[in-house]
Amino acid sequence: MKILLVFPRIEHGQTTVRDKNSWTAWIFGNPIITLPYIAAITPKKHEVKIVNENYVNLDFDEDADLVGITCYTMTAPRVYEIADEFRRRGKTVVLGGYHPTALPEEAKQHADSVVLGMAEASWPRLLEDFEKGKLKPFYERDYNFDLSNAPPLRRDLINRNPLMGAVQWTRGCANKCEFCAITSFYKQGVLRRPIKAVVEEIKEMPNKLFIFHDPHITSHPRLAKELFREMIRQKIHKVWMANATTNILSIVDDEFLELARKAGCLEWFVGFESVSQKSLESVKKTHNKVENFRRLIKRLHKFGMAVQGGIIFGFDEDTPDIFDLTLEKMYEWELDVAEINILTPYPGTPLFERLKRECRILTYDWSKYNQVEVVYKPKNMTEKELYEGARKVAKNFYSVPNVVGRVLKIFAFTRKLTGFYPAGGNLSYRRYYKRDFHF
Repeated sequence: MKILLVFPRIEHGQTTVRDKNSWTAWIFGNPIITLPYIAAITPKKHEVKIVNENYVNLDFDEDADLVGITCYTMTAPRVYEIADEFRRRGKTVVLGGYHPTALPEEAKQHADSVVLGMAEASWPRLLEDFEKGKLKPFYERDYNFDLSNAPPLRRDLINRNPLMGAVQWTRGCANKCEFCAITSFYKQGVLRRPIKAVVEEIKEMPNKLFIFHDPHITSHPRLAKELFREMIRQKIHKVWMANATTNILSIVDDEFLELARKAGCLEWFVGFESVSQKSLESVKKTHNKVENFRRLIKRLHKFGMAVQGGIIFGFDEDTPDIFDLTLEKMYEWELDVAEINILTPYPGTPLFERLKRECRILTYDWSKYNQVEVVYKPKNMTEKELYEGARKVAKNFYSVPNVVGRVLKIFAFTRKLTGFYPAGGNLSYRRYYKRDFHF
């Protein structure tokens, strides 16, 4: 059987479909892991092809018996367009991912079948059912699998990511942040692959720079140390970035950070989210303590690692003065890179359900759920104030003089040529926000 797996085009972000065949896509293109992993758990008797629309054009005349498409909320309109066209041409279409899991009945209107949650148990069963002519409309969440048996990605099916690679060690998150889709998707807690299997996959990937595609690899510090030690023991001469939480990074010992550095850690992405403790508490991100942020960043710098911080505007406790206060704090903290987002209530999250109950959702045009448009009614400011405030922060933080200054500082404390990546992240984000915030 011939299976076509499709990753739809991305319209908003550091790299988008508009960057196709550009240097930005080659250097900063975000490597996908979902479809190469689906290909890996597909029985070998089937022929699999992956098409990533952000790099190559999609051919609707593709010779395929089954078409699988992964779907985020902001890509849902394009996914439905693709699915409808393939079905019009007589193809069987399966949808999966965050959005179809949150809204399966909606997704089913555009597909022959919808896979909810993780696919380890349901995907092979779906393929068997399809071959027997007994495809079910929905494949419900099924946790009857052992992640320790997870195979490495089908990297032979990945193209156009010569610099950046990706790997995953853990899934899920024990925190219950109101706005986060991760805990809504991974409801069974944190799962881990065996450390040796992960390190072996890292060794085999051709990329010298990679991302840990984990919600955060700090969920179990002792095991993270074991991972770092194994990477060092195996002499893996690669550099990487990973997500972490403030509550863990703030309390780990020096050994943890030194092992991370020796294992190749170049940058941590940390979801600070807000400089307001009240705002953090309002969305149940109580493990974040604003008073610790500055000390945490300085400590990571001391160990030669950069910090990319996630900032979100639009929480119910936010007032119009949050924007100037945030800029002040980001400069005070000496944050290296910032991802500046407008709060987005993704379907499936407690935030979405609450705002829906409060009649504060402004649009169900999923293409606008991109973190740079306002899709709900803020509590203590107007929609325009929220948008313009976020735009102001992005424009100021990524002004040319500020970018140049941070780039020089990054090279100074990383003391490595690979410092070009967090340094280049400033240029990439400046380009992104200039385009999407129109400045």
